[in-house]
Amino acid sequence: MIRTVIDIGSNSIKMRIAKVRKGHVIVLRDETEVVRLGRGMSSTGMLRDESMRISCDAVARMSERARKFTDDIFVVGTMALRTALNSDTFIKMVKDKCGIDIHVFSGDEEARYSWLGAVEGFNLEGEAVMFDSGGGSTEFVSGFKGQMKESVSVPIGAVNLSERFFLVQDKPIKGSSYNHAIEYVTKLFRENDIERFRVSPCEFIGVGGGVVTMSGVKHACENFMPSTLHGSILTQRDIVRQIQMYSLLTLKERQNIIGLPASRADVILGSSCIILSAMRILNAETLMVSINGLRHGLLLRDI
Repeated sequence: MIRTVIDIGSNSIKMRIAKVRKGHVIVLRDETEVVRLGRGMSSTGMLRDESMRISCDAVARMSERARKFTDDIFVVGTMALRTALNSDTFIKMVKDKCGIDIHVFSGDEEARYSWLGAVEGFNLEGEAVMFDSGGGSTEFVSGFKGQMKESVSVPIGAVNLSERFFLVQDKPIKGSSYNHAIEYVTKLFRENDIERFRVSPCEFIGVGGGVVTMSGVKHACENFMPSTLHGSILTQRDIVRQIQMYSLLTLKERQNIIGLPASRADVILGSSCIILSAMRILNAETLMVSINGLRHGLLLRDI
């Protein structure tokens, strides 16, 4: 069968269309639009009218393209839609324009399907921990031999962290700013007892746009290259180097970095701080990148 999953996040909307047969996925189309649906939510708790309009238009374009392949279209909403005070307004807007229902996932549901997608194809023989850092939240999941054991969702992501610490983008960012950001994220992780996910030996898997982008920068990928990025390794040293590089550049200068999509240049420092904080709190020197996650897991649902 051919299935489509559209993932509406705080930072971007992503679509994956794939053939699915007996648990095997062949991707036909994969696309992302950075829409910043969650912009400004950290201060108001509300989705902005303009952000909702832009996001709704993106869903309409994607669903129109998807219908050329299949009528099996599943749309999921994550952190922004499960916390915004006016999320019902956006859900109705999409229903009226596209005729599509949005399934708003809890943090546990998001973590479960992200895990399913992230570990598919990896031969995990022992303990593993996955983290999925998005625009508005970060999920941690532990598992053994590919089977999920426990999960937790922490309400911090690239968009809300960047709004809090990295609003000035027209000049280099002071080291004190990113150090304060790392301290803030680490405090949140400790409050959510993320240390309990520490296991040794353990495979550490990173999922999400930030992790994939940082691997793209490390490997100087001018275009999205699944065969290079999937299963690639990032070290703490890689993350620290990229944080230092991004902080020395203005937004305009960051947009010229090979491997860094211009649309992510304003939140990549926030992503990097979250990734480094996650690795440090789990005592993980390296992580393995998975280009799959929530969408991939949902493609495999009930199969």
